[in-house]
This record gives sequence, C-alpha cells and structure tokens, in this order.
Amino acid sequence: MSRSSESGMTLLEMLVVLVIASMALALGFQSLGQWRRANAAIETLTLQGRQMMLSRSWLESSVRGLHPVEDTPFAGQGEQWTGVTLQPVLATQGGATAVSWRIERGAGGVVVLSLEEGSQALELPLGEVADARFEYLDPEGGLHPQWPPALGLNDHLPAAVGLVLEGAPGDQRVWLAPVIGMRNPVPVMYEPETD
Repeated sequence: MSRSSESGMTLLEMLVVLVIASMALALGFQSLGQWRRANAAIETLTLQGRQMMLSRSWLESSVRGLHPVEDTPFAGQGEQWTGVTLQPVLATQGGATAVSWRIERGAGGVVVLSLEEGSQALELPLGEVADARFEYLDPEGGLHPQWPPALGLNDHLPAAVGLVLEGAPGDQRVWLAPVIGMRNPVPVMYEPETD
C-alpha cells in the first residue's frame, strides 16, 4: 500500500493517545479524591484542636480571676468547682461573678466541660478524652482531690486548679491554671458608723 503525501494520524495512533489521556485523567481524579479526604480529616482535627485550646483558655482565665469572697467560699471536688471570678467568660468583664465548672458525660459517653455563670451556661466537648477530673494545688505543691482539703488550715483559694484529662491508656494531660492575686479574703478592720 502506497502512502500518500498527506500526513495525519492513523486510527491506531488516535486510540493510543486516547488510552494515555484517559489513564492520566483517572489518576488525576483518584489523587483529587485522596486530597479531599486528607483535607477533610485535617480540617476536623484542626477544628477539634481549636475548640480544645479555646476551652483551656476560658478555664484558665476563669481560674486566674478567682477572688476570695467570705460569703461565697470556693468549693472544689473532683467533678466540679464553684467560686467567684473577676474574669467571667460569658458575663461582662470586671464584675465579681459566681462561676461553676463541671465535668459531665454527654451523649455517647463524650466528656463535656460545663460552665455556668449566673443564668448563662455553655457546654464544651473535650474531644477524645475518656475521663477527666479536677485537682487542687496548695502553696507547698501538694495535690488535693477537693478544696478545702479535709484536714488542716488552708487558704480560702487553692494556689492552682488543674484539670486532668485521660485519653487512651497511658495518655494523660494536665491543664494547670494558677490563681492570681489574693487567696484569702481581706478582713474588715473597722465597722463604718451608722446614724
């Protein structure tokens, strides 16, 4: 068969080009799917990480602002603590606000950190945490499961409040927040005169 002077692609060459193009397109779509799944997983982890950091920041702020009030003593157990803070999360800043932080179990056994300030409440899920508890640090560095401790004379407020987070076996993290300022109420030195 003689070949004419016209140049062009034969049917076989066209089929080879189409097969190569379709393989490249299939690999591209597969890579795109893997990238989407990886991106979604990273976004979920980033969102959980942000929520954990926000929860930690709010708890630390609330503890730093604890203020000793004789009429409203600080009380802490493993599952919750109550007191008065000058750095509320939900209420207006600067005013003495009654605050309560609790550890609760939500739907499906999810550990939730619950905050109450007056009539306002907020629930903060703790993600991959299996269990949690509060612990209280005295000025000498001793840890106590409750505050005030069962025996001895102690300050009105602990030196720090810790939240112990337990995940998988052997995985334990502690969020420790110091109490800034006075730990005991100021005694009244005089009685004001009344008419």
